[in-house]
Amino acid sequence: MNRALVLFEARRLLRHPVPWAAAALALAVVAVRNAAWLPDLTMTAIDTVAGSSLVAAAMLVVAHLAASRDRRHGLPERLAAMPAREVARTRAVVLAAPAVGGLVATVMIFPYLLVVSASDTAAGRLDPYEAFGGVALAMLAASAGAALGRWTPWPVAPPVAIFLVAFALLGDPRGEYGGWFLPVVPAHDVSWGDRPTGWHLVYLLAAAVFCAAVALLRHGPRPARTVVALAALLVAVPAGASATASAPAPGTASRAAPGPAGPAGPADQGGQGGQGGQVCERHDGVSYCAYPAYRPWIGAWARAVRPIVSAVPRRALERIPVIRQGPAHSSALDGPNTPRTWTVWSTDPGQHGTVLAGRVAAAVTGLDATGPEGRCGGLGRARTVVALWLAGRAGPLLEAPGPDDWRGVPSGGPAPAWQLRVRMGDDGRELWFPGQLGVRYGAAEVGYARRLLGRPDADRRVRAGWDVLTAPGTTIEQALPLLGLRPEFPSGKDVPCP
Repeated sequence: MNRALVLFEARRLLRHPVPWAAAALALAVVAVRNAAWLPDLTMTAIDTVAGSSLVAAAMLVVAHLAASRDRRHGLPERLAAMPAREVARTRAVVLAAPAVGGLVATVMIFPYLLVVSASDTAAGRLDPYEAFGGVALAMLAASAGAALGRWTPWPVAPPVAIFLVAFALLGDPRGEYGGWFLPVVPAHDVSWGDRPTGWHLVYLLAAAVFCAAVALLRHGPRPARTVVALAALLVAVPAGASATASAPAPGTASRAAPGPAGPAGPADQGGQGGQGGQVCERHDGVSYCAYPAYRPWIGAWARAVRPIVSAVPRRALERIPVIRQGPAHSSALDGPNTPRTWTVWSTDPGQHGTVLAGRVAAAVTGLDATGPEGRCGGLGRARTVVALWLAGRAGPLLEAPGPDDWRGVPSGGPAPAWQLRVRMGDDGRELWFPGQLGVRYGAAEVGYARRLLGRPDADRRVRAGWDVLTAPGTTIEQALPLLGLRPEFPSGKDVPCP
């Protein structure tokens, strides 16, 4: 092996702007995408590795250019006079390109993951095998580019290869058809259980060695090259098969994943433990339970409802049930109108925080949706106005749904002003809520709540008349003098709740 030639190829590849530009672009895309969510190290690592596929694509192109250099622009005749043979130049590329690709991917992946993991709200578990898989992905792409450069030196080969791999990943992001033989499996839900990242890392590294051996086999089937190729293949195939066999079934909860918790137990008062494998803490008189890896998020949940719990009498907090975390793919936990959190949480206060605040406001005022299709709701009730006022203190107050808007949700298009759509990840899943409280209300309740939000003495008035204002039989007309408001909006009547 000509060491000087390897270093020459490595320096050329390191100076090439394309891999570094791809790394910068990938890092920007990943950072912008993850800025919308509280950091979950499990998903952040997966997203970062998926982003490193841009680095892999760049390395495939530049390695292909380096390996096919001998056959372009009259170079075959000129290089024939050089002391280094063609096989030595190929060997230099297959040694230098994966090393450079791995270095560029390392620079892109690990500093970002270290910064995210240092955040106070970082939850989940950082899988080092997942992160190193991104490095191995770039190494595999570089080796594949070198092999393509020797066997198919045409300039169109790298774009075609990149298109085919991208098509396979976009069409099969969960690995349902290609399994973990795919270079990267970007789709995941933490409720599915652990990913077989260790086996996948072995598969990627063995595949990189196999591609390097294939590049050298272009110069003849020497025993050493053949043995390396066969050995790498004998490692790659079982490793990929083992990863595929042990992968969690896409779209279904793993048996090892914690399910929704049961009724509140002693551990719900704070500290370790809790039902359903959760840990619980008490903030501002409200109990929150989360899966252990998501305990750092409890503070964010508490901040989302603090404007509500700080505005009501202390005794009213007893009405708020334990706020429990559930899987992102599940739309219900202890009932659809119970305050709850998920394993995804948006940094946009108008998303998950608005849902949680609305349900807490409904619970603390005693509202409950027990009738089918929302027929038992809060029309004409003073406590509905108070609940909307509390929700408006914590976030945006939506318009009131119309009489027919409670029966269903539109099939698509922009969300109407009365509908709350909450993204449940970057895969397009959404939860749609008519209104914010989980009970029926109308324009009168929203109008009076907005008037109350504009009064500087609203806190004092609500606290002073709390028992009357939240009594089931108190109407809006009876509450207006207590709230310092005048009649403005005609209110409707609802079927009495049982």
